[in-house]
Amino acid sequence: MARSKSKHRRVQNKIKQKWKRQFKRKAAKAAEGAKK
Repeated sequence: MARSKSKHRRVQNKIKQKWKRQFKRKAAKAAEGAKK
């Protein structure tokens, strides 16, 4: 049971990192647009 729980947490972390990366990319693009 603990094993499956840790696996689930790992998957959630992966998804979180993906979202963070996309958010950073969007933020960077927005910053560039604001500069221009």
